This record gives sequence, C-alpha cells and structure tokens, in this order.
Amino acid sequence: MFTAHSQASSPADARRLAAAYLDAHCPGADAEAVQIVVSELVTNAVRHTPDGTWSLVLRREEGQLILEITDDSPELPSPRVDPPLDGRGGLGLGLVEKLSDHTAVAPTARGKTITAWWKLPTGHPSERPGSEG
Repeated sequence: MFTAHSQASSPADARRLAAAYLDAHCPGADAEAVQIVVSELVTNAVRHTPDGTWSLVLRREEGQLILEITDDSPELPSPRVDPPLDGRGGLGLGLVEKLSDHTAVAPTARGKTITAWWKLPTGHPSERPGSEG
C-alpha cells in the first residue's frame, strides 16, 4: 500500500510516487491512466479544499488496483455535460471515469473520498499468493 498526504507531497510528487508503486507492485497496470487519474483527483482536491488538504492511497487487492483520494471538501463532484473548454476545469471527473474501470464518490465525516478501480492483468508476479503491495 502507498499513501501520500498534502502536507508532504505535491500533485507531481503524488504522480511520481504512484508510478513507483505501480512499477514495484502492479507491473501490468496502465501506468499512464493511473497517473492521469492521480493528477486530476489531487489537483481537484488542492483546488477545491480550503487548505488544499488531501490524502491518496493506492493499494492492490483481490486482483484490482484501488486508488482513493480523500479531501476535506463536502462538495461532491458531478460530471458536467458539455463543460466549457476555457481552461477553468470541468473535465476531470469525466477523464477519471473514462480512464478507470469503475469510480465512486462517498461523503465522509469531514469531506469526501473518490475511489477508482482497475482490474489488473493476471499472471504477473504481483498476483502470486504472499506478494504484498
């Protein structure tokens, strides 16, 4: 499992740390898709939370890669229909939904958690029993 927090990492750091985790524990994962999702979700957390606070967890579980980002904003994201292409946002959640196999948004006591899942290819060393990520 890999965890990053806003106090110690920037969005770029989160992408690099996620890439290192994938290389070590999920070699068959679509690293580019995961890094884009990390970038979108962390950037949104920085942009939409009062202090830019967030935490990111990446883990491998039951043949899946699971990414969770939790932030302190109680405002739940919703996909926009025809977002403006003016550089002010609105495309992130749509990208996350397209690049992952499944997504969910859940309110928490302080804000929300957005989760994205990817099914991992089988047959990699990371899928062997006792191989922990």
